[in-house]
Amino acid sequence: MIAVPERAFLIFRLSGPMAAFGRIAVGERRDVWGEPSKSGVLGFVAGALGLRRDDAEAQAELAAGLGFAVRVDAPGRPLRDYHTAQAPKARRGGVWTTRREELGPGENLNTVLSERIYRIEACATVALWRTGEAGPGLEALAAAIRRPAFAPFLGRKSCPMGEAAWPEVVEATGLAAAFEAYDAQRPKVEGAQPPGPATEVWFELGAGLAEEDAAARHIRERRDAPGDRLRRRFGNRSEGRLDLAPDPLPDPLADIVT
Repeated sequence: MIAVPERAFLIFRLSGPMAAFGRIAVGERRDVWGEPSKSGVLGFVAGALGLRRDDAEAQAELAAGLGFAVRVDAPGRPLRDYHTAQAPKARRGGVWTTRREELGPGENLNTVLSERIYRIEACATVALWRTGEAGPGLEALAAAIRRPAFAPFLGRKSCPMGEAAWPEVVEATGLAAAFEAYDAQRPKVEGAQPPGPATEVWFELGAGLAEEDAAARHIRERRDAPGDRLRRRFGNRSEGRLDLAPDPLPDPLADIVT
């Protein structure tokens, strides 16, 4: 048997009262993934580093240099938020100092219907690893997550963190061992949501983890590869599932009544 060398993984947890890592938005409905997306997590990391959306070079460098995996510790419960919002008709050349001025007389308003899905009390553990020389090192990313430049949130700005992310860089031969090592050394914080019982990890295929690629039980495509953040454009990415236990967690989002 060929020994698998150890590699460094940056691991941290994303947990909060509400989370919304959105799918591709079509029409009035804003749906969410069952677990954090790569584009959402890299946006979280970019915010911690202080990168702006219009810094295309730095954003692309960050995305190109990192592999991604996620373990769902608690899938959470679905919440549907249905609301209306008023928006003014297009008025060229207008400059407004307040929202009241922008809305103007009531007869100039359009009503926009919106339906947004959230997950309540969801928790996931994320792993990142280097796939090339581009971008900051894992220790620099961990330091930025501990002291973020911009306020962190879980997919949408209305979804703040419920506890610290506790980023740590661990050395391990693979993803399962890396998650286990992280769980063993993560501080036990009073009131914090405990990990597990997680049964599966979704990881990026073709990102340097040959053992995991060969062991993938299921393969899927996700349209969450970061492209142009300013224009919110994303590409397809292949993921494989690594089973940690025989029975995967059910997805409560499938039970939503629409």
